[in-house]
Amino acid sequence: MIPNDYDFDVIVYGTVCLDLIWRVDQLAAPGGYESITHERRMIGGEAANTAIALSRWGLKIALVGTAMGDDDDGRLLRRLFDDLGSTIDLSRVEMQPGLQTPFCACIATPDGHRTMYGIGFTNMHVPRLDHEFARTARFFTMDPNAYNAGLAACAVAAEAGAEVVAMDYTRSPEVNRAAAISVTSHEHVKAGAPLPTYADYAAEIRDRDGCTAIVTCGEDGCFVAERGAAGNPAMRVPAYRIDDIVDSTGCGDIFRAGLIYGSLQAWDLGTTARFASAAAGLNCREMGGWGGVRSVEEIREFQRQQDLW
Repeated sequence: MIPNDYDFDVIVYGTVCLDLIWRVDQLAAPGGYESITHERRMIGGEAANTAIALSRWGLKIALVGTAMGDDDDGRLLRRLFDDLGSTIDLSRVEMQPGLQTPFCACIATPDGHRTMYGIGFTNMHVPRLDHEFARTARFFTMDPNAYNAGLAACAVAAEAGAEVVAMDYTRSPEVNRAAAISVTSHEHVKAGAPLPTYADYAAEIRDRDGCTAIVTCGEDGCFVAERGAAGNPAMRVPAYRIDDIVDSTGCGDIFRAGLIYGSLQAWDLGTTARFASAAAGLNCREMGGWGGVRSVEEIREFQRQQDLW
């Protein structure tokens, strides 16, 4: 890791919620019934998933997340953070009386796909990012659930000199122009389109706005258009083979964490994207948005076994 004088390696800004994960053999038909084979309640939300992964990889993380209520879900969520025993700075994750804690039910089927139902996400409260606090971290990243709050926080972070990694904001040119990396899923571009569509989209964002643009495509890998290489086609990075998928929840969040980790190591973009892909793939082997996060050493060994490191 590159030495620095920052208090934090990364400020992770955005969604914190309580996740209820159900694993079922198949989704029930309307009016039908299916048994739940596994159940788990755990910390969830894009920001929390990314923060936990980065913390487990030894980075100094500050989580600036959506507030929790003082309801049963909020109290459980706080206990789960305490039980996690992580070194994440939670001083800017508030507990507010009377607020409904964001809650998401994630139903995972054997193909790894998940169906999600949520409550409390339309009235989320995310604290404003303070300029002086933004200067304490080398990297800043945000998700789009509290969209306008994320836009404002991105502007503050960029002005403070942080390197921005934005997730699912590629439709916002002001974010792309402020970001070092702007990453999104193919589902946010055009689900089911031919793969060249996503390569062209990544290159278009890079050429127009100047950031490194990445489009993830699940088992088809991802397309990476590196900043500074305007006019060149996007590079395709293949996905790793994962034979025992349990739950794909949080894969994009862990992929984002891998991008940030590799950038902090000063790895080249191809190496960084492959590490991010491996980390995200391995996370699919367990339930929940961060349940399958592996150590850096385990991820690299997995890559070596597939002869891609």
